[in-house]
Amino acid sequence: MDDKIVNQLVELTQALNRVRLKPLICGGLGVYFTFHGRESEIPIRTTNDIDLMLTKTQIADRAQRITIADIITDELKYTSLEGSQHFRFQKGEQRLDILAQTVEGVPIKDFRSIIIKSKLHGYHTPEADFIQEGLIEIPLSRIWSRDNRVVGLEISVPSITNQLILKLFAFNDRSEGKRKNDTQAQVHAYDVYIITTLASINDYRQGQKFLSRHSDSKIIHRVTSIIGRKFSSVEQAGWSNVLQTSTFYPKLNVRQKQNLLDQARRRLMRWFTMSS
Repeated sequence: MDDKIVNQLVELTQALNRVRLKPLICGGLGVYFTFHGRESEIPIRTTNDIDLMLTKTQIADRAQRITIADIITDELKYTSLEGSQHFRFQKGEQRLDILAQTVEGVPIKDFRSIIIKSKLHGYHTPEADFIQEGLIEIPLSRIWSRDNRVVGLEISVPSITNQLILKLFAFNDRSEGKRKNDTQAQVHAYDVYIITTLASINDYRQGQKFLSRHSDSKIIHRVTSIIGRKFSSVEQAGWSNVLQTSTFYPKLNVRQKQNLLDQARRRLMRWFTMSS
């Protein structure tokens, strides 16, 4: 992993941990941390930016919202990217994207949660409604054991099922419509493959409990619809996007790759079908 992203995450985690907050890391970096150390013949994608999810608990209180905004913009000196309306930030080559749950009292304009007007917004992410359930706590010393700066620092990543939900929604968003972007669609589809393939039987069992709690949720119904339309056969858009990525088993032939995708397809279908 690039040293720049390590330094950025350490700095962000130190600042938030000081006010008793743990960064909730989503996106490709969250996937990387979740499966770091699990054996795999396929590389887990790393990223050059951080996707930081702000939760209901973190921003429900206005004073805490102000604290988070001050840390990002004043203490850490991030500046809003031009045209990003205060939810995409940069500092030199570092990038920080802010995501936000739906929070009562926080207004939403277009696709943005207005956390602190003219200072900090978040990309409104309604599919993250259950993001605080089953958070995985990760000491950074587990990832970088030889870096003394990380001693005592902790982040969170979403549960495996929540990561799948976020990635399936993200793929759907980038595979069609006004926000269609083939490169980003491939990135999200690849992550769906990684999560589905590397998840353990215990992850699956936790997922079944999660689904049983939220079987009537519109979010779950939407996810199953996306899977049905785009991931229920290896010929559909979800898996064909994985097949197009250069890092997907480059030494295997197409038939062998399709067999691996079919294994992932069956696991994903089983994951979102509740057992009796």
